[in-house]
Amino acid sequence: MKKLFVLLACLSLAVLLIAGCATETPIGAEADAEITMPAAKKVMKEACTTIQDGVLLSSTGYVLELGYDQWGYNYQGRIFNGLYCDSYRDAAWCQDYKDDNLAMKWNDAWLANTDCDGDGKLDRHAGFPAYIGSGAWLTNHMSGTYEGEDGKTKKWNYFVKIVAVPLDATTSDGVWYTADGAEIGPVIWGAFAVIQEVYNDQGTGEHGLLYKSLAPSGFGFYQP
Repeated sequence: MKKLFVLLACLSLAVLLIAGCATETPIGAEADAEITMPAAKKVMKEACTTIQDGVLLSSTGYVLELGYDQWGYNYQGRIFNGLYCDSYRDAAWCQDYKDDNLAMKWNDAWLANTDCDGDGKLDRHAGFPAYIGSGAWLTNHMSGTYEGEDGKTKKWNYFVKIVAVPLDATTSDGVWYTADGAEIGPVIWGAFAVIQEVYNDQGTGEHGLLYKSLAPSGFGFYQP
């Protein structure tokens, strides 16, 4: 379990660190207020740069392409499938976890597959000044093996759902709460909360739900 939570402490940030950051300007802030909503959406969509255009860059300077890259990122599909260290470009510090598997999925609010603010990188919390209230979500599914005390190989897997909390959420003692006092979940990375965890381990016998939010644990509840 200790290894598991060391991994969780930094896993999800890989998507943002590698894909890069957007500016804090809401999408379409300069749009003509007289344009109707359907027309405004069309104008905004046409003004956005896509991965297909072949000019969007990662934070490390390489051009993003469609499909999976060599590390396991598919930014168009908003998914990562690979090894833990691959999510950090095989960084030296994560070699203790290089054999662990990782799958990540996220929505447009977490990291879009377009650049609509013109900074040349994929947008974060598009249309919102910050992640709080944006409806952003991310899932991590980790798995691996280790040698048990009996010398046999044991399997483990872990799944977690993370959301950006609503604008009217409040914190107390490291936990986010809805405006009416329902527990959303533990604080993680400031603006986010863990709303569900599942852990299975053949070696320890642990199985099933570790945590579930007392507020709704479906992503739809947190959409703006």
